[in-house]
Amino acid sequence: MPTCVSGVAFVVYICYNIYMNEKFKNKIRTLREAHFPGRSIRSLDKELVSYFGKNFFAYISKIEAGVLPSIEFIKKIKSAYSLTTKEYEDLVESYFKERFENEIVSETERSGVSIEPQPLVFRKINKKKK
Repeated sequence: MPTCVSGVAFVVYICYNIYMNEKFKNKIRTLREAHFPGRSIRSLDKELVSYFGKNFFAYISKIEAGVLPSIEFIKKIKSAYSLTTKEYEDLVESYFKERFENEIVSETERSGVSIEPQPLVFRKINKKKK
């Protein structure tokens, strides 16, 4: 997590948001651009068709748009992109983090329980005269 100035709630909130914006889709796009610099998804036909099949560009573009793949597909990405152990661990970590967050959100929507704290509202009550 990035270094934040402690004690200031606003700064911590901003640092938390910057950290959480490291989504899986951004990480997978960054890895593709790092391992195949200057090339589009469609231009990687010779390199990736053997790992993902004929319409690989459709799968990868959906993932880079935000759809979470299966863990088996991530294993294929490791082989296809020739990821280092560190890159693969970071990718899997961001995958499970996002998957966990999505499951929490969907669970709260189904149960109707709100994660956001509700503000307390106090109503002024007039005292009865005796």
